[in-house]
Amino acid sequence: MFVHIWRMRGRKKRAEDYEKFGRQVTLPALKKLDGCVDAHFIRVFEARKPEYLWLVFWRDQEALEAARNNPVWKDQIRKFEAGKFYKTIPLELVCESLGSFGAVAEKPKKVEKAEKVEKAEKAVKAEKPPKDEGPAKAFVAPTVEGE
Repeated sequence: MFVHIWRMRGRKKRAEDYEKFGRQVTLPALKKLDGCVDAHFIRVFEARKPEYLWLVFWRDQEALEAARNNPVWKDQIRKFEAGKFYKTIPLELVCESLGSFGAVAEKPKKVEKAEKVEKAEKAVKAEKPPKDEGPAKAFVAPTVEGE
């Protein structure tokens, strides 16, 4: 999975308009793009001036690249630039996700159960004495003298 991150410092006078634009224009546009798994529009809570993050999750790098060439994407970017919402040019990062606790497990449950059974069988076999050594010695409790 790939994550496309945008960080933007907004104009104070345009903050309300930008938040409306993000919710009403950008999020619906992203939802239309094939391969877009999820998107989060975030306002930095403790920032003194308006600051925003976009975290957009893509199925893979190819889906992100295809989206960048999609007319829906290009139209949304054109509208964003026309709105003059940002004070500084947005910082853009493309990252590869290496893991997540919310991600779907890659192994099917049936395989996991079979592996658990196999591990349990190995543990039982490990407890049996090897055939060459003869029967296992029985446990003998220590005597009062400690022998």
